[in-house]
Amino acid sequence: MEGDVRASYAVSFAGVPLAHVTLHVALRGSTYAAQVDYQVSGAMRLLSNSAGIASSNGTHNAGHFVPTEFDLDHRSGSRRQKVKLGMTDGVVKTMVVDPPLALDSNQAPIEPKHLVAIVDPLSALLMGAAKIEGRAQGGVCDRALSIFDGLRRYDVKLEHQGTGTTAQKGLGGSTTICRAVFKPVAGRIGEGDRARSSSPNSNVDQITMTFGRTSTIDLYIPVSIQAQTRLGAVSVLLTAFSADSARSADSR
Repeated sequence: MEGDVRASYAVSFAGVPLAHVTLHVALRGSTYAAQVDYQVSGAMRLLSNSAGIASSNGTHNAGHFVPTEFDLDHRSGSRRQKVKLGMTDGVVKTMVVDPPLALDSNQAPIEPKHLVAIVDPLSALLMGAAKIEGRAQGGVCDRALSIFDGLRRYDVKLEHQGTGTTAQKGLGGSTTICRAVFKPVAGRIGEGDRARSSSPNSNVDQITMTFGRTSTIDLYIPVSIQAQTRLGAVSVLLTAFSADSARSADSR
């Protein structure tokens, strides 16, 4: 499994354009590098100039992605938040958060127990087809993830909801739809999130993720993410996609 994947996404809230996101994943041998660039878009630029870059590097084997480094650089006006994590076999070994994390009284502090058996949010989005080989297509959703980004620790459990199709060129045509159950654990989480953490199956927030399989590389990527919150609907939709084998990518 070698090659490059590039995808662009449009993010909206209650139908109003919110941000533009690009994803680039490079697979070389047993290693991978993933990067997400994001920036507010549309009328939201009048209110905010938020933008940032998140990157993850690590190894992959049999469709399983294991991060060794995660970096985040978020900018909003004069404020800047940087995170740098070093990981070994799912355990955070080094962590730099600048400025340091400041929590409210209702937010649980991040403890050493929260830094084991984790993946970063970028690695959590990726899955190789080899990981579900021999299982039903719903195996894409057969995951329980402990995610840590330096600022917050949360769990996401995916449950199979059904299948669909996509006309996006470069994807296999069929898609897998998962329901995501989100449970905040510690760090920078809101009061509402803490209330829901004790009841992860609450219907207050409903999150649906749809994954598609690339045609040239045995890799699943998000096609859409839909979240229904108390304040309105959040939508993340794939708008452009390309995938190249390592040979064609290296020749450019």
